Amino acid sequence: MKKIRNIAHYIVGFVFIYCIGNKTYVADFYDWQKIVGSLFIGLIFGGTIGMFWEFINNVFFRIQADLNDVKRTAIGGFFGCLLACYYTDIYFITFWLFNACIGLIIADIIRAIIKK
Repeated sequence: MKKIRNIAHYIVGFVFIYCIGNKTYVADFYDWQKIVGSLFIGLIFGGTIGMFWEFINNVFFRIQADLNDVKRTAIGGFFGCLLACYYTDIYFITFWLFNACIGLIIADIIRAIIKK
């Protein structure tokens, strides 16, 4: 179960940041802007999404926050933004992965409520 949750953090970061990158047309930037932007956008926004989710788990469900999960989400965000720079045609796949991420988040909420 722990390995699935670890992979889920990478997927959540990847999908959310890929969608943001694709909607902001990062593919039109210069190459150096793509690399530097992917690094900053992916790590900062991916880390923010991961930290926000860990904060929600800590405050509402009293689950201990794990900073490694934040790092996993940030790394997934970096790769999501990097792929949004060069592969813009996989938006359909990420749309379904986005729906799966929403399902994972809902399952995590239900698990935390049941665990109480």
